[in-house]
Amino acid sequence: MREYRNLIIIGGGAAGNSLARRIENGEITVIERKEIIGEPAECAGLVSKKSLELMDIDLDESNFIQNRIYGAYIHSPKGEIYQIGGDRLHAYAIDRGRFDRFLADVAKRRGAEYILGAEAKEISREDNKIVVRTTSGEFEADIVVGADGIESIVRKTFFDEEPEEILFGIGAEVEGVEIDPRYVHVFFGKRLTPDFFAWMIPINEKGDKARIGLCVAHPPDRPPKRLLHDLLNYPTTKALLEKVEIINVIAGRIPLGYIRKSVIDNALLIGDSAFQIKPVSGGGIYPIAEASRICAEVLNKALERRNFSEKVLREYHIRWSERLKREILFGLWVRKKYRNMGDEDIERFLSYLKRDDIVEIVNKYGDIDHPSRLILPLTKKFPTMISILPKIVGLFF
Repeated sequence: MREYRNLIIIGGGAAGNSLARRIENGEITVIERKEIIGEPAECAGLVSKKSLELMDIDLDESNFIQNRIYGAYIHSPKGEIYQIGGDRLHAYAIDRGRFDRFLADVAKRRGAEYILGAEAKEISREDNKIVVRTTSGEFEADIVVGADGIESIVRKTFFDEEPEEILFGIGAEVEGVEIDPRYVHVFFGKRLTPDFFAWMIPINEKGDKARIGLCVAHPPDRPPKRLLHDLLNYPTTKALLEKVEIINVIAGRIPLGYIRKSVIDNALLIGDSAFQIKPVSGGGIYPIAEASRICAEVLNKALERRNFSEKVLREYHIRWSERLKREILFGLWVRKKYRNMGDEDIERFLSYLKRDDIVEIVNKYGDIDHPSRLILPLTKKFPTMISILPKIVGLFF
């Protein structure tokens, strides 16, 4: 028997939950294939301060904050170490599973229904409705939101869009490190990860627990187990990681690109399914914070007016693009430049961080959500850097 809903959100991750808790004018159902929201986690769990502010989250009521991050140590391929930040709070290390469940709990309290352990197998259009066939039953909705990640069934059914690039991330939670809990560590080295960087994020205030990981192009050139082994034993990481105990392993794929169309009649995309990811860092929470706020405003109006046409929903695509498109395209361009760099190039560009005047500008204007904002202040003070600056902005953030 087919059940009717005003709005169905497919995907109970951060994107779907963040949107669900903001919907006011309809009967909402979130369909999530996992039995437990947020498990297993597929995220490094580093979230900017600004992201949580945009999501209107009361940190006093939260249970997902693990640590506060004030700066970073950047490790060059040859082992030089540079320090940036340290003067103010930049980000939080979070328990991603608890974060997703926190958002879902808020959505439930505001009236959203959750169906867990249900996978969407087929989606089709019938007249002015969308039919969703799942492993737990069949539903009909005025509008369906694809918040179902890189393999989004909504995108594959209704949108002719695929990511420009896919990254594969592998990592682990570890115990037994001895690091300053205020700083993340970022490692560069083409033998370690030719396409991205590796990281270590302290996840408690003692600095003896961390989340480590790296990204490579998908499909990876080495088996996941080998990637993790290389991360633990690389010359610039080994001294920090040689005594660790692995608690659990984290893995997932990250879609990069700018989607040209994210809405049609009765359907739209958000989060990973719409490639709303920062290409420089692979982070998705800040784009979700921006997109979910805009999406909810548009959907609330559409539900109130009972108009689910592409003409009405297109406001969402226009507005989120205004907020995110520039940084997405800039990040994709930086990545293309970075892939053509060798270790010597990276070493040379990072050496600029030996200069106190440059570090001062990076610390003052650096923004992990908007790396392009460094360009103007740096080139204004150092005009000779203009030809190389875009190549190195991505190395700082």
